[in-house]
Amino acid sequence: IPTFHCRPIMVDQLRMDAKNLTRTIMARLQEHPSQFLLPMNLKVSGLDFIPGEQSLESLDSVDETLEIFHAILSSLHMDNMEQILSDIENLRRLLHALSSLLGCNAQKSVHPDTLGNLTEEYAKSPFTTEKVALDR
Repeated sequence: IPTFHCRPIMVDQLRMDAKNLTRTIMARLQEHPSQFLLPMNLKVSGLDFIPGEQSLESLDSVDETLEIFHAILSSLHMDNMEQILSDIENLRRLLHALSSLLGCNAQKSVHPDTLGNLTEEYAKSPFTTEKVALDR
């Protein structure tokens, strides 16, 4: 005899929660105090490891992109990032739950070489690296 009763999590509810959390993260990133603005036509080299506007084809690719951004943002020395990092981790957990409910394969982990030369590029141009990471 079960001692408690609970309802199963609905896929639609998880999707809605993920969309809302994504909007929250985007709003927080847009409101984050940036030290300076980069010109729109500026070409930055050496930061190709920071994902840009590519099409995300699956929950795996979304999770991998979030994992990369979490690693990058947590390694940069920016103020007021704790809540954004927490939101990204919560979004990844929502996506893992959604993936599990939909019967998708296990998530793959980002390899350390995916982050490329983050330490070197950050040492050379910390403000540019921070700005590019937040903008993407």
